[in-house]
Amino acid sequence: MFTLNNNLELRRVTISSLLTCIYLPSIISVISYKGILYSVGSGSSFYILVLIFIAELIKSFYLSSNNEIQSKKNKAKIRVGDILKGFGFLLGVTFCFFLGIIVFGAPVLDKHEETLMLSSLLTLLSVFPLVAHTGVELAMQLLFGVKHFSKDTIIAMLVNNALLCVCGAWIGAVVIPLDWNTPWQQWPIPCYLGAIGGYLLSNVMTVLKVTMMSASHKYKFLNFFVNIINKLHVSK
Repeated sequence: MFTLNNNLELRRVTISSLLTCIYLPSIISVISYKGILYSVGSGSSFYILVLIFIAELIKSFYLSSNNEIQSKKNKAKIRVGDILKGFGFLLGVTFCFFLGIIVFGAPVLDKHEETLMLSSLLTLLSVFPLVAHTGVELAMQLLFGVKHFSKDTIIAMLVNNALLCVCGAWIGAVVIPLDWNTPWQQWPIPCYLGAIGGYLLSNVMTVLKVTMMSASHKYKFLNFFVNIINKLHVSK
């Protein structure tokens, strides 16, 4: 649960979420305007992953400035070994997503390129921000529920983002088997857009929550809506 005890963290969380609410809809709007929305998930849409990677990397630099977790490491400079370790971990996560998606019903004998693109998107949106902010070891503990994060507003936001991103991809798969014969039902377009939608929804909820928390001192009825959003978030 977010608190108002750390105004610096709240400001960073709000700005980070606002940036997401700007850049993701902008990417979707541009590709939709150019008529290439139905190409998402194919190899030709790799540039979307590059844009998302750059945006999330910039956000991670902003969120990690004066990061307490990094200060516990004696503010050591990032080593090449750490970067390679993180890269290897992300590759492993992408492979796990790839296998998991196939287990949950993705095409087995074909569409491997599309499945790999979806796996890469899920890794970039759900795991990469955590690894960039906390490091590989702590990210693994957080993802597997070994370590609690209730007192860290930024980590709580990142975990919520990751879960809603994966849930969005899973919910998106619901429309694929329906007999509507529409272009956007092709694999993996619904899951791809669902992952982006879930990630975007989490950030919108974060902005709304922080805004209402700040205003609830003056307008007490807003606490009701804050409690509702708290129930939708995983952090306690």
